[in-house]
Amino acid sequence: MADAFLVAAGISAIGGCVALRRAWSLPRRSPQWNATGWGLFAVAAVLGWLGAGAWGVSVAGLCGMGAALVLLAYAAATAPAVDKARASNRRVGALPAAGEPWRVGRRIATFAMVVLVAAIVSIGLGLAARAILGWAGAGEANAITMGFFTMPLAWALLVFAVMLEERRARQWRLLALASVPGVLAVAGGLAT
Repeated sequence: MADAFLVAAGISAIGGCVALRRAWSLPRRSPQWNATGWGLFAVAAVLGWLGAGAWGVSVAGLCGMGAALVLLAYAAATAPAVDKARASNRRVGALPAAGEPWRVGRRIATFAMVVLVAAIVSIGLGLAARAILGWAGAGEANAITMGFFTMPLAWALLVFAVMLEERRARQWRLLALASVPGVLAVAGGLAT
């Protein structure tokens, strides 16, 4: 049964990589394709964990990285060689166009939200993952490893989700909802 979980985790990670490649090749952002890709990576992590614990998650991650390597190598090999290739015309809003206001305060607030607040929320999610596995009877090493694995993954996903939201209130709401498991884990840890 463990082998079936590992195979399914590998296939899910490869599917996640393909979905993200599809999402990023479109002319406009596609939240549906992005969610599908990251969702498949999350399923791969869960299946890998069920198959072989932290080792299974690592194997699933390697499958995803291998698929990314193949997709990038294919894109590099098939890209046309052009002497005067034009850069992408997609603006990310990193710098204002001529005549636009700088909005420094808004930029600093976004930075603080994405870097500081999302990192703190992600640490709470890592603590929650560790607490859940400890409560479920997993070994101490596996529970700690899952906590360490959860934090950067949750941070990346939170940053991604927050940056896709256009309204500040919705960004704060998303961070507040994501902080609930961490708050409960810390409160439960302090209560015992």
